[in-house]
Amino acid sequence: MENVLPSNFVNCLMISLILSVVMMALLQKFKKLPFIKKCWQIWILNLVFSFLIGIPFSITFYNTSIKDSVWIGLFCFIGAPSIYQALKKQNLLQYRPESLKDDVVEVPVANKITIPSSINKEEK
Repeated sequence: MENVLPSNFVNCLMISLILSVVMMALLQKFKKLPFIKKCWQIWILNLVFSFLIGIPFSITFYNTSIKDSVWIGLFCFIGAPSIYQALKKQNLLQYRPESLKDDVVEVPVANKITIPSSINKEEK
């Protein structure tokens, strides 16, 4: 089931999730400006910012290609959190960060460290 969605797509979606948080905060600041009064103005701001900020953001912080950066901007504009939730509901996305896949260290119960009760009493 993991091969249904290419890893490049999932990576672009994860980056756009992060970018969506930044964009939401930025748009909230711009909504407070006195000349932004209509819904269509916010829509255009969202579209422009998604690409003007999204492309350099993904290239700078994630070293993505221009093509992937444009997709990230598009996902951010559409709403990356909505896309992510829809894919999870359809069981198409079982994402687990690469850093968590190989860096798991299991410690046997025999190596568990216990503190003797006499030390606990001295601290109190």
